[in-house]
Amino acid sequence: MGRQSRRRPPACSLCRIRKLRCNRGSPCSNCSIRGIPCNVDGSAPIQGIGIQGASEAAVTGGLQEALNRNHLAPSLLLSSQLQLVTADVLGIEDNCSSQKVLDSLAPAPITFRTRSIRAITSPSFFVLDPTNSPPLTEDVKVNKCICLPLRGDAHVLLDKFIRDVLHFHYIFHKPSLPTTVDRFYDAVEHGRAVDIGQLMIMLAICCSSTHTWTRYDDNKGLFNRSEDANSQTAGWLTTALDVIHHAHLAAHASMACVQGIIVVFFMICSLEGISARARLLHAQAVAMAQEIGLHFIDSPTNNSHSIKIKKSTIQAEIGRRVWWYLTDTDWMLSRLSVPQQGAYTILPSQMAVRKPCNANDEDIIEGQEIIDRPPEEATSVSYLLQRTRLAELFYSLGGHEKPMNWNPEEADYGKIMEADMKLRQFMRELPSFFRLEKSGSLSKLPPSDIRRSSDITIQRYMLNMIFYGQICKLHLPYLAQGTINPGFAYSHDSCLKAAQRIIYIEHRMRAENSTFVLFRQRMNVKFRSIFIACVVFVLDGCLANNPEGSTTGGDATMTDAWRILYEAKGQSPLASELLHLSVQILRKYRASHPALEALKRENCRRDPTILAQNGPVDVATTESSNMVIDREPRRVDIDPDTIDLDKLWETLQGRGRDWNNLFWSLGPPLI
Repeated sequence: MGRQSRRRPPACSLCRIRKLRCNRGSPCSNCSIRGIPCNVDGSAPIQGIGIQGASEAAVTGGLQEALNRNHLAPSLLLSSQLQLVTADVLGIEDNCSSQKVLDSLAPAPITFRTRSIRAITSPSFFVLDPTNSPPLTEDVKVNKCICLPLRGDAHVLLDKFIRDVLHFHYIFHKPSLPTTVDRFYDAVEHGRAVDIGQLMIMLAICCSSTHTWTRYDDNKGLFNRSEDANSQTAGWLTTALDVIHHAHLAAHASMACVQGIIVVFFMICSLEGISARARLLHAQAVAMAQEIGLHFIDSPTNNSHSIKIKKSTIQAEIGRRVWWYLTDTDWMLSRLSVPQQGAYTILPSQMAVRKPCNANDEDIIEGQEIIDRPPEEATSVSYLLQRTRLAELFYSLGGHEKPMNWNPEEADYGKIMEADMKLRQFMRELPSFFRLEKSGSLSKLPPSDIRRSSDITIQRYMLNMIFYGQICKLHLPYLAQGTINPGFAYSHDSCLKAAQRIIYIEHRMRAENSTFVLFRQRMNVKFRSIFIACVVFVLDGCLANNPEGSTTGGDATMTDAWRILYEAKGQSPLASELLHLSVQILRKYRASHPALEALKRENCRRDPTILAQNGPVDVATTESSNMVIDREPRRVDIDPDTIDLDKLWETLQGRGRDWNNLFWSLGPPLI
């Protein structure tokens, strides 16, 4: 009988690939040392690839080669134990990077009182802390107290906010706002902890509603006169800024708080322009939005910061609106003459957020998919979506738009023409209900059609004013050259026609039966196009006396622009300053300008004693003293004898000392 051969067990996969001596144990010593499963069935770690194939894959595949270099088998990556260990170790890093807020830096609690809004003279004040009664020799501890309107008054203010303010920045879920207000007052009335985000929304409603209160709202019974409501705006705004600081000290971050900050930012821009205070508020809103994960709502990876928002259909969609509103604002601010000019805080590569759906709030139902309507169908967010389109256009232009202090001969004029083309293409692609030339056909629609609503009508006018304002701003540095150099004639004509179109749109807007017509002059951000149109008319009027250049038209339109500024000077200090400066400069270079003659006649008609007391007077002296100085304490004093055209041009380019501040924020008024 022959000797029976004894076959040795095969080496495991790891030892074969690494060419190690395998003791053929189960597991072998090499696998035991590395803590990995020992594959002794003869199959390679990668299914379908033999020893030779695995070696070739290791050579050609960088990943396998790197694993082999570190004595790691591919099966190790699939080890659930390794994944648990990795998660625990990374959890240590997360815990160390998110420190708890120090109690010693936490702000003192805020107390609340409620009373009729007409009885509120100061929304915030300090009261003695009831838990501490120190002797007179020690420091007295006080807490901030906020006096809020009664619940019924708050709902009236909310209705005003929804009707006249919300369409400027549609970042809320309108059906949820009444519930938010009621929950806030439930907490106040029952002495429970108040959510800072809900408090911010309530204060934002108070300051914006009182600011936009008009005589049409007096029948609501909250105030005796609209002036009483307007006088409360500063107090509510100051209180809102205090609460924003309180939220910072408390390390509070919520989407409701971001929404409130956005409304306050809009209010600051309306009163001050794009001031340092406004820009810092925007930066704080962006930081808070990133803290709660709004910048990656639609990221495929789950994050603990945004997981709660992503679970809610309504919250996720509103979060997209909020984030894109902040993004649009950031890209628009980068084009203004501010320290952030040319710099972006938000970059597309560092966000994962889809565009908001073109859907009404009533169509956003929890747990159901949102139906995205076509752009030609008007919704409550149509304006917000077009705002995003325009901001993306500004972002795409990037360095194409040269600063206003560039010499036209040195600038690449082709880039200016490219920007002009893109802006006009943007207008051509607007939905028909936002195009001014289509407004005639819209009047034939039923009154209940949303395209005939007051919101869409005002937004139509604003988008067109913004467009023509941008055309003026784009070509303004080339207006003077266009009068003598045919190569820049297009800029001169485009600039002047756009300015005339702005005045035409203003007249059309004033004929609308809307409360916005009454308070629009208080909103500097929405009045910018009028300002830049006036600048175009003044420069063109000064150049008309230049023997080297010839320009026609615009005289009657300049008179209209001055009349608009004169009517707005009581509500907009910037309008008063611009009116005074433009009259003085035009007086220096073209004292016989028809606009000056027309305003002189208007002044004499309003006050015939001017001629009776003083006899024949100088046109510009009468105009400047009666139109600007009268009843207006704030103005810039300029000696017309010291003004020259070079200084005017420098100020228009942003280098002048006085006008540089005046035109600080002559940029996209879509904020």
